[in-house]
Amino acid sequence: MRKIILSLVAESLMFLILVLLPAGSLKGQEKLSVIVIAGLQMQVTGNIEKNRDQIIAGIKKAAEQKASFLVTPEGSLSGYTADFDQQGVTAALAEITSAAKRSKVGLMLGTCFKETLKGKEYCYNQVRIYDPDGSFAGAHSKILRCSGLALPGTGEMVDYVEGELRTFEWKGSRFGVLICNDMWATPGYTTIPNPYLPWKLKQMGAQFIIHCINSGTVQKYRPFHESSVELWASALGLPIMEVNAAQGNEAINARSGLVGSSGERSVSVPDTGEQFFTVSITPAGSKAGAGH
Repeated sequence: MRKIILSLVAESLMFLILVLLPAGSLKGQEKLSVIVIAGLQMQVTGNIEKNRDQIIAGIKKAAEQKASFLVTPEGSLSGYTADFDQQGVTAALAEITSAAKRSKVGLMLGTCFKETLKGKEYCYNQVRIYDPDGSFAGAHSKILRCSGLALPGTGEMVDYVEGELRTFEWKGSRFGVLICNDMWATPGYTTIPNPYLPWKLKQMGAQFIIHCINSGTVQKYRPFHESSVELWASALGLPIMEVNAAQGNEAINARSGLVGSSGERSVSVPDTGEQFFTVSITPAGSKAGAGH
């Protein structure tokens, strides 16, 4: 009898808590079983205004498709270069984030970015993350920067500051972001020991990974690039979304799209020209099951 009474009391207290809580008090506990994310395989140019216009057009399409986020390629706003105009990037970024906020579309925006700290300028190759409400969630800066084997410590290792691996959380789902070679550690393109960043993201609780790319058109790397991602997705049990930069009418050497947690490509985008696409990601470990 005592157990029955205690059970009734507990149920009554829970009812009162739910009734008396103000609206929105449980908002932080809201979780999504499926997240719709748009990708923009765009032509990345050295013209910041042209890049800005392409991205804003992508935001409009993402809103029409009711996507929660838009993902763009590596260096998509600034151009894939350390030699860019930071004032131009700052101005264009303000326009892009305003458009995204109005459309209630979050961003995973690839751009190089410069900051001045204590009178010294630092340049990063970043993906900047903005929630759909317009708030800045932080940035992932490229870690496994490219450097030629003949001249270790040159190239991107000089151009960009090394980032720190982190995860991001939105509506109860945790994800990681990697930039191009962060995922692959492509032979011949880096002198940094492979830190196995996808595995580390899994250890940090990531339920899916976003991979922003600007890898070019040399086809001998394509089998390595694509199989590496498929194997990581399968080994970790995590879905991986990829967005590469278009290279005109030439075929790129890593397809944009979605690799499911089984390692199979469930969404594969044409490898030439600008392409807009959406994927539905089921975060690993969610009630709906593994990513697809």
